Amino acid sequence: MKKLLLILLLSAGMQHAMAQAQRNVLIEEFTGSWCGYCPDMISYIDATTATYPSTVIAVADHGGSVANDPMTNNFTIALNNAYQVPGYPNVMVDRADWSSLTGASSPLQLIGDYVNHHNYTQDAATIRLNISSPVSIDIASSYNSSTRSASVTVTANFVDTASGDMRISCLLVEDKVTGNSNYSQDNYGGNGCSDPDVLSEFYNYPCVIPTSLTGQAFYHKNVVRYNMAPTFGTAGVIPSSVSAGQHYSKSYIYTLPAAWNSANMKVVAFVSYYNSGTSRGDEVLNAQQVALGQTIAAVEENPAAINNSSLDAVYPNPFNQITNIKVNIPATQHVSMKVYDLLGHEVAVLTDENLSPGEHIYYWNGNDKEGSALGNGLYLIRLQTENQSLSKTVVLSRN
Repeated sequence: MKKLLLILLLSAGMQHAMAQAQRNVLIEEFTGSWCGYCPDMISYIDATTATYPSTVIAVADHGGSVANDPMTNNFTIALNNAYQVPGYPNVMVDRADWSSLTGASSPLQLIGDYVNHHNYTQDAATIRLNISSPVSIDIASSYNSSTRSASVTVTANFVDTASGDMRISCLLVEDKVTGNSNYSQDNYGGNGCSDPDVLSEFYNYPCVIPTSLTGQAFYHKNVVRYNMAPTFGTAGVIPSSVSAGQHYSKSYIYTLPAAWNSANMKVVAFVSYYNSGTSRGDEVLNAQQVALGQTIAAVEENPAAINNSSLDAVYPNPFNQITNIKVNIPATQHVSMKVYDLLGHEVAVLTDENLSPGEHIYYWNGNDKEGSALGNGLYLIRLQTENQSLSKTVVLSRN
């Protein structure tokens, strides 16, 4: 019931905002394969992403020396130094100040190993999700398997005014990373496999918390391999003052090392502030992710634009059994309407045919193309006509 209430509040906030974009929250985790306390924190992040599977993006910045953790790189070291990470594990949620949440006496971006820190992480994500953003993000990516060249274009679409030093960052992130013994994850145990807060791949063993995962099959996820931009993002692309309706793009190219598995690579892009007076103060405005080689167009929540188009509001929204989508077609033409998850994967086709002029109503029951039930979260309904492409988000919340 609590989760449903939060989703309802989120949806209401989106519909209230006349010129704001849906926010995706970025969780940056400072971790290491040598860090025996880190699996506990990772399990708390897992709980947060399970609660918000479509709108919370988690990345893992591995620290320490490369000799101790080969997933450490120049970017993760620079980030560690800039934020003066006092110890591992630690996380940042949208790089925002969480002193009011944690009770810290001074500004605090790092949420460390405090009592109930797992609640802080999820609570911080919930707070950020209920704050709309002035910018949405598009990612267009391609990958050449012959040359192992990755090309990415990140576009910041401003739906409201904004000002300040705003920069674009673009990370290459890999899942299922494994290797020699230096990749083995140390683990000092947690609260036990009966604790729902720590249910993750670290705690799959029948009521036994191993003291080490060395020698066991283990895969690291969300590993930040490379930042295609400078440490604090690419400056000079976005002006210091922008108006609604403006778009700014930056393209990046990088050749993947042979050891990286391109099939497990993702692109994570975000727009953040930069405070030139300190290494901190660079709150994330919005984030987006997509599998390498795929493209996603972010959703701009502007009801006025939607009401003037041929795609009417989805109702009910949120829904738990079935939702209705009304479409008005001005002339006979071919029309497709498909459902995507927020990674850009096509999950359902509602129509793909020639339609006559007038009103048409379609229904979606929250199932994929094979008829299997999809998980709770945000989905994108995209209407494509011969001369228009329109989108609307819908929240699926099964009881």
